[in-house]
Amino acid sequence: MLMAQTIAATDASSAQTFEVATVKINRSGERRSRHTVLPAAGRLTLTNISVQELIQDAYGLAFPSLLVNVPDWARTQHVDVIAKAPSPVPVTVLQRMLQPLLADYFKLSTHAATREMDVFAMVLVTPGRFGPKLTRNLDACDDVVGTPGGFARAADGARNERGTCGILPGGVGRIVARGVDMPGLAAFIGISPGRMLIDRTGVTGRFDVDLTYTPSAFASDGLARQSREIPPGVDPAGPPLITALQEQLGLKLEPIRAPVGVVVIDHVEPMNADGSDR
Repeated sequence: MLMAQTIAATDASSAQTFEVATVKINRSGERRSRHTVLPAAGRLTLTNISVQELIQDAYGLAFPSLLVNVPDWARTQHVDVIAKAPSPVPVTVLQRMLQPLLADYFKLSTHAATREMDVFAMVLVTPGRFGPKLTRNLDACDDVVGTPGGFARAADGARNERGTCGILPGGVGRIVARGVDMPGLAAFIGISPGRMLIDRTGVTGRFDVDLTYTPSAFASDGLARQSREIPPGVDPAGPPLITALQEQLGLKLEPIRAPVGVVVIDHVEPMNADGSDR
């Protein structure tokens, strides 16, 4: 996933387009997809990404449930995308520029809608107070892979150091981010509990995060039921995600039901069997 942002079903015909772009079917059978996004170069490379994930990226959807009316083939057909903008552009623009590609290669048309969903509201445990692992970031982002209201994983090989902003390499049971805002942090954390998070902290600005927790699969009680190899750096006796959020970031999750913006697919077609352009 490139990033999450406020949902808007943009008219693909009016969106900025890439200078050069190719989309080809990937038949490798690999499970892992790879994302490389270089806004300073106006370039992105998406390898072995499903058509469903590609649509999610184009519209900034962090969760599959935010994309409605997805055909089965879109979950199984995987593609490679290589695209270059005519000039440096922010991640959000690169993201929107995928929409005309989808309209061209897959005849995609969509519209925005709202659905009532069960979500978590992310709030401060104590108003005005942050945990020790949540600190304000006032540095400029030399390699801006995260943007206001959204998150993005740093490109493959990105250095985990000052100047690189976004979700950085952390490993199992660790979330490391630099220069992210609260909505972006909520969107990313939502992947772990499996339910969408909505930022209700009321806090603005960008933050650095270094959160360590024990995934339920590697907790002591889980290992007692089913033995499995423990990844490096994971402590079976460590705190679960919910506890770690409170103790380390000063954040807690409250279950609520709220209206959530979704993107509805009106029409989409698979690529030709030979992987060629239509």
